Amino acid sequence: MHSALPSGQRLAKGATACLRCRRRKQKCDLRFPSCSNCEGAGAQCLTYHSRKHLEVPRNYVSELETEIEKLTRENQELRARAQSASVNGEITSPREHSSRGSVGPGDHPTGSPAKSDTSSNHVQDLVKSVRDIVVEPSRQPRFLGQSGGITLARLVISAIRVDALPSPLLTEPRSYNPSSSAMAAEASLPPRHAADHLVDVYFQYHTPHLPIVERSRVEEAIESAYQAMSGQQLPDRAIERDVFISYMVLAIALCDVSNPSGGRPSQSEGCFRSAMSWYEKVVASSKSDIETLRTILLLAQFIALCPSRGSLWHLTGIALRLCIDIGLHWESEDQTMNLDPAILYDRRRLWYSTYQFDRLLCITLGRPLGIIDESIRVPLPNPWAVYRGTSSSESIELDIHSQRAHNHLFTLSKLESEIKHVQHSQTWAPKIANPRANYAAWVQDIKPRLEEWYATIPPTNRAHPSSIFAYQAYWDYIYNNALLLLYRPNSTGLQTSPEAKVLSFHASCRLIESIKTLQREWKVDILWKCSHDLFMAGLGVIYSLWQSREVRDRNSIGSSISTLQSCASTLSALAESFPGVAGCRDAFDTLSSATVDWLVDENSVEQQYGRQKFEKQAEDLLQQLQPSRGANENPGMDISGMLAADSFLFSEMLSSAAQWPDPEDSGLSDMSSDPMVRGESHIFF
Repeated sequence: MHSALPSGQRLAKGATACLRCRRRKQKCDLRFPSCSNCEGAGAQCLTYHSRKHLEVPRNYVSELETEIEKLTRENQELRARAQSASVNGEITSPREHSSRGSVGPGDHPTGSPAKSDTSSNHVQDLVKSVRDIVVEPSRQPRFLGQSGGITLARLVISAIRVDALPSPLLTEPRSYNPSSSAMAAEASLPPRHAADHLVDVYFQYHTPHLPIVERSRVEEAIESAYQAMSGQQLPDRAIERDVFISYMVLAIALCDVSNPSGGRPSQSEGCFRSAMSWYEKVVASSKSDIETLRTILLLAQFIALCPSRGSLWHLTGIALRLCIDIGLHWESEDQTMNLDPAILYDRRRLWYSTYQFDRLLCITLGRPLGIIDESIRVPLPNPWAVYRGTSSSESIELDIHSQRAHNHLFTLSKLESEIKHVQHSQTWAPKIANPRANYAAWVQDIKPRLEEWYATIPPTNRAHPSSIFAYQAYWDYIYNNALLLLYRPNSTGLQTSPEAKVLSFHASCRLIESIKTLQREWKVDILWKCSHDLFMAGLGVIYSLWQSREVRDRNSIGSSISTLQSCASTLSALAESFPGVAGCRDAFDTLSSATVDWLVDENSVEQQYGRQKFEKQAEDLLQQLQPSRGANENPGMDISGMLAADSFLFSEMLSSAAQWPDPEDSGLSDMSSDPMVRGESHIFF
């Protein structure tokens, strides 16, 4: 027999018989959460929810109401407690940072300290810090402003997504949901031989890691971390920083290690989470702004490879502001003459690493530069200044070549910054202080400088065989991307010349072939940026074919069709790892198919009709790729307009999809880890 319903428990109106009774055609008492038939069989009383298309408990409504009542009571209690505290004059101050000094090995038996409250509630803590303003200037380290309650550590943590790292127990190794609530377990330090191997992987530059930390510094940190773990006392070492650097280097290096089941090893996320548990203590105990900047750049380096774990844009902005506060953007003659060469080398490397992150994002996303080149005076790092530490001569030679390669990347970023600056300045109102440049003369001036840059690429045979710098396809990719920035339609409003269309077409074809080669070799690092460059190059090919008779005459139909197919197949391959590019793949497939049909059609009347139909089709497809930000925004977006507008909204769409997607709105719940460049060895621990 059924007992009376508990207080406050009731069934939903219109409740139906349970599935067991319906299947067996038995009588089901609808007055109670469960029936005697289910109770006798020891089964749960279920019913079918037509909207959810799921089987749910019959009493799920009452359970939800009970939970809501419980949460409401807790909320009221918290409100009453807060009101009583404010009446008594109690003001909650920001959480005290840990005291300076070393951490004994007994304090971190698993390689990580006690979890910080901000690890799971950093957003609430950030709001709380903004609200709680102290009267006197704070004496705690790295406070933003004299009377603000926001520390630099909390500002950085607010740009990191550590509260929902994917679980290593997921069954699909190549796909995970970055918005999932599953928590990744913190990783412990691997066996020493595995850590030494991963340090080698990190400095083999499988992807273009920036020179944020020297090999000798990493080797010292690894040694210190393992000694502390073994129980040795190291009073003269900042153990927190050593452990943080060790975990971050391991996390970044693991992005370059292949996983037999595909995707990135789950240990990479675990090492990153372990590093983040030390971050706030590292910043609090830091005695140098340079070291604080280094920790932020290491985080940015990992986020660049795994963008779903944070906002690279915010981290780069914080790092750039800190650089300017320190004065790294302007090197005086007195500093050049009197500073220790090692310190000078370190400052320059950190500045240009921050500069490279800023340029990578601003040029790709079409946003304003964080700092213009006219406000910068810093020589490039001296590659031969890496003769430090106890590394072998072979490692030193590889480090020298890597620094030369990075310097070459920095030089290209300066050229790209100049291209963007001059193109934007053509739309400014002319002033005496900044006269408008002669665009045609300037193009003739920068063209040989780009050619000189390409001719002086550091020899690829001097790089480590696994390094990205050993692949000519990588240098061809970034060079042709700079040419496209120069020759494709831009915001100057000037009509593209026939010569520019030809140059843009050939640069687009070479870029497509280069990215195809890199994708086959698993040398694609920043997926959303590579997808953006590939799609824009594909549009450049289509635009040149439709707009230029000279392009069609100089290139056979077969070669043009082959290029379009290569672009489409590479976009499809990238979409398997980055679902955010699926829309670009589908749009390009449609446009390329229409272009192929138009190229092989010899009837001039049909060609004219086909052109009009294609233009309308292209306008509709590209409009779908531009996220709406207001009424009547970007009407009539054709290929030329998309190229000329620097594809701001399109870039923003890919950037957002790569960072923190909303699975319900964007359909990116199956976002997978990007196929980073991997070595031959497999590391598991």
